[in-house]
Parts: sequence; C-alpha cells; structure tokens
Amino acid sequence: MNEAKKIQSERFNSLASDWSNSDEAIRQAEKAVNVLGIQSGQSLLDVASGTGVILHALKQLQISPGHYLAMDISSAMLEKLHSAFPEAETACADFEQPFTCQRGFDYVLIYNSIPHFSDLDMLFTNAKRSLLPGGTFMIAHSRTRQGLKEHHQRIGYKSERAPIPADEELALLAENYDFDQISFADEEFFCFTCHRKG
Repeated sequence: MNEAKKIQSERFNSLASDWSNSDEAIRQAEKAVNVLGIQSGQSLLDVASGTGVILHALKQLQISPGHYLAMDISSAMLEKLHSAFPEAETACADFEQPFTCQRGFDYVLIYNSIPHFSDLDMLFTNAKRSLLPGGTFMIAHSRTRQGLKEHHQRIGYKSERAPIPADEELALLAENYDFDQISFADEEFFCFTCHRKG
C-alpha cells in the first residue's frame, strides 16, 4: 500500500467508530439498490463498503444476496460492518490494486466512494475480472455531481480532479474494457451502469 493509501486507510479507521448509517443514508442507498436491480439469490461485490449502508438497504428491501462480499481499505469500517452483519464476508483490500475473486459476481457496486479513487483503469479492470459475463458494474453516489460539488465547497474539501468523472470518460473506459449497455443518470442522484459483455 502506497503512502497516500495508508493515509486514507488511517483516516477512515479513525472515522469508523462515529460513522452512522442514518435512516436517510439508508433510504438513499435503497434508491441505488433499486436501480441496480439485484434480486435475492444473486451475488454482489460491494466495493468501498464502509460500515455497510448497502447491506442495511438490502435488509430494508428484504433482498438476500446468494453471495455478498464487502471490500474496503479500512479494517475498522469492516469491523463495524461485521458487528452489525456477522454473516457478511469481508475483505480488507484496495480496489485500485489487482484483485481476483475466487468466483464471479452478478453485480459490482461502488457507492458513495468514487471521489476517493483515481486509477479508473484499475477500477474497470477489477470490475471486469470480478463480474460474470453479462454482470452489471455500477458507480453511484447519493448526491448529483452538482450536489457533491456544493457539499465539498461547504466542508472546504479540495480535489485535484472532478469528484465524479465525466460521462464521456466513463463511457470510453466502459467501451475499452468490453462493457456495453452504458447508461447515466444525474438528476436525483448520480448513477452510471454498464454490463460486462458475454
């Protein structure tokens, strides 16, 4: 793990104890899960899962994945997730490093965390490796691009790049890594989806 990633991991470790999956946060996550289209029995890789807001949303929607893996760079975040969902499988790993699963997933989801990633090529590489043919890769955020920009201004957060990559950049990456059925939404919240070609 490089120095920047160590700093990021330590930062999220320090935040984990006070991190709250509020009712509002869970309601927002439910919207992304509904768009994702996952059904009970299907499999999900939850990248940068944090303390499990997607798991809370799945529970609220009464969806039971056949296989679920929570991945995060922060071990403390995963410990908090595991305390709420002891049955959940977790992996403390960096999705910007080469990642190979023992088995493929129907869905790979990056929710509310795309601003923390910079190596988009590796994200798409790992998503393709992790998905079954025809599987869905989704990048979603509870805020719109404009909403996230305003939120960052309010909290004084400065980024060297756009917190959410441009549609054109995401579409080109999807095509380069053999994904199709590309779609975008950025009205109520941001959502990008594509499907691994069979």
